[in-house]
Amino acid sequence: MAEHSIEMSLPPRALQNVDTKITVRSDRKKLGELHISKGTIEWKAAGTQIPVSLSWEDFASVMNIVRSEST
Repeated sequence: MAEHSIEMSLPPRALQNVDTKITVRSDRKKLGELHISKGTIEWKAAGTQIPVSLSWEDFASVMNIVRSEST
């Protein structure tokens, strides 16, 4: 099973104009970065320049679809 590593860069207070960045690794290989802001959540896969961006409402819808498919 892969060993996962998560690194977080958190602002010292509630999110305002600064995103939170989470770096995700699997077996020390970077999978990508998750950027969290007040308005969106973005996934930037390793080796890519353009992130996938979702509003929080769209993200919730996607996660609810995934949850319903996994049950």
